[in-house]
Parts: sequence; C-alpha cells; structure tokens
Amino acid sequence: MIDYRKYTVEEFARDEKFRQWVLEPSDETVLFWDNWLHQNQDKLSVISQATELLLTVHQRYKDDLSDAYVSQEINTLVEMAEASKNIKRISVFRNPIWRAAAVLLLASGFSLYYYSNRITEKTVAVVDSKLITKTNSSGKEMTVLLSDGSVATLLKGGSITFPKKFEGDTRQVYLKGEAFFDVTKNPTKPFLVFANETVTKVLGTSFLVKAMDGENTVMVVVKTGKVSVYPEKDYETLSSKDDREVAGVILSPNQQVVFNRKDNRLEKGIVENPDMLTLSTTSQELIFDDQPVTEVLRTLGEMYGIEIVFDKETLSGCPVSTIFKEENLKQRMNAICQAIGATYEVVDGQIIINSKGCLR
Repeated sequence: MIDYRKYTVEEFARDEKFRQWVLEPSDETVLFWDNWLHQNQDKLSVISQATELLLTVHQRYKDDLSDAYVSQEINTLVEMAEASKNIKRISVFRNPIWRAAAVLLLASGFSLYYYSNRITEKTVAVVDSKLITKTNSSGKEMTVLLSDGSVATLLKGGSITFPKKFEGDTRQVYLKGEAFFDVTKNPTKPFLVFANETVTKVLGTSFLVKAMDGENTVMVVVKTGKVSVYPEKDYETLSSKDDREVAGVILSPNQQVVFNRKDNRLEKGIVENPDMLTLSTTSQELIFDDQPVTEVLRTLGEMYGIEIVFDKETLSGCPVSTIFKEENLKQRMNAICQAIGATYEVVDGQIIINSKGCLR
C-alpha cells in the first residue's frame, strides 16, 4: 500500500490516482481522497499546492495537448523545481513549485493577483467541497440528518463530518466529541464512524460514540442492534485478513467498549450508566390530542432543530392523536406519516413530507 504521508508536492503531481481525483474524479477516487484528507489534515497544504500545479497546467494546455503531454509538462516543472532548490536567492515564491507554476501563468498573460486568488479559490473548492461539517456550539443537543435517513445527535461540543450524499460501498462519517447515532439499516452498505483512532461498523442500529479531543479513551455504547468496533490501524488491514485475525469486538444491546488510545487496546463490558443512552428529545413526553398535523410537525421541527417541509394546504384539516414517550425521530416520523397516509424522505438535511392529502 502506498504511504502518501511521505509524498512531496512533486510526487503527488506525478501520481496517477491523485491526478484522476483532481482532473476527472470518480466515486472511488472521491471516497479515497476525502477519507485520506480527513485523516491527514496536516497535509492539506501539500495537497493544495499539488492541486494548484495540476490545475494550472491543465488549464493552460487542456484544449491543445494530450494527457501524455500534460503529464510531460508536469514532469518538466518538477525537474525545474528540483534544479532550482540549489539556487540560494530571495524570492516572493519560497516554494519552487509555486515559482514554476507562476511562470506558466505569467507567460500566458495571467497576473500574479489572479494566480494568488483565483487558482487558490479553485483549489479549496476541489479539496473541501465534497464533505460537510456540523459542529454543536450550543448547550443543547443538535440533530443532523444524513442522506440515507440516518440521524446523528451531537452533544455539546460535538462535530461531525459527512458527505452530502453517501457514495460507494460504505457510508462513512467522522466524529469529534460525543454523538448518538440512529442508523438506517442497509446490509449491503455498512455505516462507519471514524473517531480518534477507532472505527465503529454497523449495518443498522442505535449507539453512542464518545471521542473527546485530548482524552486517552474512546467509548462506544450500544442501545439496539449489533456493532463492531476496531482500532483504526487494525481496520485498515481488515480487507486482507480474516475477521477473526483483527482485534475488534462485537457489541450487543447494553454492552460497551472502551478503547485505550495509548495502548491501542479495546476493553469490553456492560453499560454502567444506561442514562447516557437517553437523549433529552426522546425522554420528553409529547401528547397530541386531535391536533392538526401541521402543528405536530412544527413542534417536532422545533424540538430537533431541523426543517420539516410540507404542503400546508394539502395537510390542512388533518388531525392527529398520539402520545410520544421514548421513540426516536425516525419512529415518530413513521408514526405520523402512517396516520395520515404520507411518506417522508431526507433531502439536503431536511425532512420532506410527501402527501396527497390526509386519510379520511
């Protein structure tokens, strides 16, 4: 396996997989490099510079030259940069790649201002546009809706990074802090939570992950279903080993595991504090007695801090009578939709109600 952490700007520019991601991204390369960047954020500057080099050459020659010639031009720039490393002189471009790329831009009539601003903006868009990050800076729980219908509830200070739409064979999210997950079941597409050197793998269940910055431990607690938890280093080798060879643990309801980051060790046990699996939104009893469904949806939207979109005219005059006690958001939405003969879907972090009118 290639160790990209040791790569220089020049080596990234030469790498075929990297060039494909920048110039002609596929689902596979997007998934790989988004994952790699999240785990190697200290390399963002190197990635940005390599991306700038590729975009500069591509923009200059894309209409006139073949891919092979563009690759040759990149190699030429790299060689020029390597040669210039031995020349000691003061320059506004301390990095030889920036000097070489600037030569191309200036030769084609572009100004230095354009290079410093337009190309940098384009690079940031390439590197950062594919993942969304939500951070809970408030003192109450924050609900985050994912594209597959799964729900992440961030506790105070928690932060989650996820794609706008899950692509490929897995559903991957990245957590800092504490969050409760209610995952939509999909046996063909596992849900993976990366948090402080651990990977939690599920098919569809509800569980809590606590991975605080600065702490030596990571805790995973299961409420429903089954969860597999691995040290991240071991999970990376899972595809080439038998499951039994990897140092992971399987958790059932009311079981927990604590990962010691220093020792790279997992310790399985029984949940000592069941209250930690109870969210304020599920512990609050809600009683609706012949209430308009529009008011019920508005109440849930305010409680979870999410937008529920529906046609007020279509749903006008639809009454709902129910009592909610310990149900989660998905269970509550399913109950309401079943009562009025509607369905719902999650689109761009919103719940969209689809209805032709309430049942009479």
